[in-house]
Parts: sequence; C-alpha cells; structure tokens
Amino acid sequence: MIERAAILSTGDEITTGKVVDTNSNYLADKLIEAGVDVAAVITVGDVVERIVWAWRQAMQQADVIISTGGIGPTADDLTTELVAKVAGVDLFFSEEVAEKIRRVFASLNRPMPENNLKQAQFPVGSVIIPNHLGTAPGYRLDLDTPHGRKHLVVLPGVPREMKPMMEETVLPWLRSM
Repeated sequence: MIERAAILSTGDEITTGKVVDTNSNYLADKLIEAGVDVAAVITVGDVVERIVWAWRQAMQQADVIISTGGIGPTADDLTTELVAKVAGVDLFFSEEVAEKIRRVFASLNRPMPENNLKQAQFPVGSVIIPNHLGTAPGYRLDLDTPHGRKHLVVLPGVPREMKPMMEETVLPWLRSM
C-alpha cells in the first residue's frame, strides 16, 4: 500500500532559478487527488553526490518517489545511472526503446546523435513507462530496502511529456496499489 510520496526534481536550471519548477506543484496536486500524502519535495542540481543524497533521503521519507528530470541524452543527465547505483543494480539496454528513438529521428529526417541511445538504458528490474511525445521514456523500479518496499518512478523533466505519462500510466498504477 502506498501512503506517502516524495517528489524529486533534478536540474541546475531549477536550482539556479532559470526555470521555475512547475512539475513538483503538478505532481503534488495529482498525488493528493489520488489520496497519497506528499511527505517531501526535494530539488537538487546536476551533481552526483546531491542526486544520490536526494534519492536516499526520499526513500527514507516515502513509499513512492517520483522524480522528474535528468533522463535526457546529455552528459549532465545523471538520474538513471544514479538510480541504478542507489538501487544496487546494473543498467540494461532496451533495443526496443533504441529502435523507437531511431524512428523518431528518421521521421523528422534528422540524423540521430549517438548519445540519444543513453535514453534506452534502464536499471535492471525496471518497468518502462512509454513517452509518446519525446525520446526519453520513464520507468518504475520497485525495491525492497531496509526502510521497506519502495517504488521509484522516473519521468522526464519536460512538462508536456511528463504530464501525459503521469496521467496515462503512473496514476492508474498508483490507484491500483
């Protein structure tokens, strides 16, 4: 049973004030509507130690942690590899997701930068959450920890991609729990 949630937003653009974090507000509203208590909202920049700290803190406070940001193709997109580290699992490569990314670029008649294939890596044990509006799918990872069963949900930081993923996939899953 999921009773408490933590929201984790990552990105230097948020911590420096260049971008307003509307994702946390949106997620908090949706979680409260679903009957889930929001125990914490944590925002950190794109720094390895801070992201690892934030995930560990969130897992101590909540049953479900919903993260936005840090799953793009650039070098500062660190979320997936750090979730795997915190979870103590390896990454796996999804050829199915890689093919979808290749098709998106082909449909735009643009060459695909190889670093976009970073978005086809996921922590072992993840359930992939489709992204119909972008190249970065999200995922859910369920873990048994010293603090009990935890559910990690990782979504993109782009609001127009994140919101449909939350409404179409994450909220129905949450309600079933």
